[in-house]
Amino acid sequence: FDDDGEGVNVRFSDGREERFDVVVGADGVYSQTREAILPDAEKPQFTGQAVWRYNFPRPADLDALHVYNGPIGSGLVPMSEELMYMYVTTPEPDNPWYPTEGIAAVMRSKLARAAPQIRALAEQITSDEGVVYRPLEGMMLYGSWSKGRIALLGDAVHATTPHLGQGAGMAIEDALVLAEELTRADTPEAAFEAYRDRRFERCRYIVEKSLEICHGQIGKGPPVDNHKATAEMFAVVSQPI
Repeated sequence: FDDDGEGVNVRFSDGREERFDVVVGADGVYSQTREAILPDAEKPQFTGQAVWRYNFPRPADLDALHVYNGPIGSGLVPMSEELMYMYVTTPEPDNPWYPTEGIAAVMRSKLARAAPQIRALAEQITSDEGVVYRPLEGMMLYGSWSKGRIALLGDAVHATTPHLGQGAGMAIEDALVLAEELTRADTPEAAFEAYRDRRFERCRYIVEKSLEICHGQIGKGPPVDNHKATAEMFAVVSQPI
């Protein structure tokens, strides 16, 4: 990036160079844009927990999110009329790497003491390629979200653990608010400041409350009732932004 105050010259990895009025880094928790413009900003931190996901046919009567409390958290999430997925959060203090071969059996073993409905579904976890495993990392930029004509959004700013299911939602809200403020403001810098002002508290709430659930599950904090936390979250995110 070369931000000269009037625009940003950008060199791409294929050698192309183009010029833009603004640049938006929506490039995830390990954002290279963030590293380039805010090298001293907060870095992603491993939480000590990981999440496992697997897709299943959706029963007709599963018409809402199902959440199960416990040291190993789990839930069922409807995605369409035919499909749902299960998520499982497990303590992984040493941040292990699991090879693809045999990972379905490992996921099943993690559910040996889960609720009966979850244990029954676990018997269908047979495809190694169908298991999605991810160590949970989080971060929140408490300072600036931009520099000059370059701004950040989504996980590049506020990477949340998935305990409240709002990571993608927060990124979508960021994009809408940023677009709105760019149409209102006289300068990109003013737009970026207004965007951060509108988004900061909601994103901070999601990141910190999600991490509280994570810490409660792995013994780093008091247990959190997922049902109450989720109801509170929906009350917050239903408010206008």
